[in-house]
Amino acid sequence: MRVTDPLIFLSPHLEGIARTTAQSFCGLTRVLLQRDREVSQAYRSLPTPSAVLIRPDGTIGSAAALGSEAIRTLIAGATRKPVPTRQTVPNRNGAAPARPASRIGLPAPAVMLSNLAGETVSLQEFQGEQTLVLFWNPGCGFCSRMLDDLRVWDANPPVGGPRLLVISTGTVEPNREMGLHGAVLLDQRFAAGRAFGASGTPSAVLVDAEGMIASAEAVGGPAVLALAGNTSAPTAG
Repeated sequence: MRVTDPLIFLSPHLEGIARTTAQSFCGLTRVLLQRDREVSQAYRSLPTPSAVLIRPDGTIGSAAALGSEAIRTLIAGATRKPVPTRQTVPNRNGAAPARPASRIGLPAPAVMLSNLAGETVSLQEFQGEQTLVLFWNPGCGFCSRMLDDLRVWDANPPVGGPRLLVISTGTVEPNREMGLHGAVLLDQRFAAGRAFGASGTPSAVLVDAEGMIASAEAVGGPAVLALAGNTSAPTAG
C-alpha cells in the first residue's frame, strides 16, 4: 500500500450508513468495516477520528494523530505536500460560511434528543446552571478507561462544579449500565457532537447558566476530567 492510498475504518455503530458515508469521503474507495471493533482494539482502541501511518514493511510508522488537524498534518508530513481542506457547501448567497476560530461566548446549539426513558429533552432545559456537556460512546475504549473516574466525579461533584449532561451514541442498555446520576441523551449519528464542533469521544465543553459555550473543547479522559473540575472556565471577553 502506498502512503498516498488512504484506508479508512468505520466503527460498528456506523454500519447502517456505511455505504453513504464511504461515498461522501471525497471519492475514497478504500473503506473497511469492523465487525466488532477488532481493528480499534488491536490499535489500543484509538478514539475517533484518529490515524496512524503503516510503513511498507507493515510496521507502525507514527504515533497516533488525534483529531482532524493532527491527521491532516500527519498526511502532509508523509506525502511531503499539503492536504487540501474539504470545501464547504456554499450558502444561498454563494459564500461559504466561515468557521469561528473559537466558539466560546457563542450560544450552545439547540439540541433536542431522547433520554434513556424515551422522552425528548432540549438542552435549553439545562439553563440556569453551568453544565458539562460530555460526548460519549459506550464502545469507545478511551471512554471505558475514564468511566470509573467519571462515576466518582458524578457521585461527588466539586462544590460549584458543573452538572453533567452526557450525549452518547449506542442503545439504552449500555448507557444505563454506566450508572451515572447525570442526564444521558442518545445521539446515534453524532449530530449534536458535530453541531458543537466536537472532534470525537470522549470530549466535552462547558455551557454556562445562560446557555453560552464557556470553554474550549476538552479531548480525552484527563482533559475532560480537568474541565469537569474547573469552576472558572474562560469566557469571551
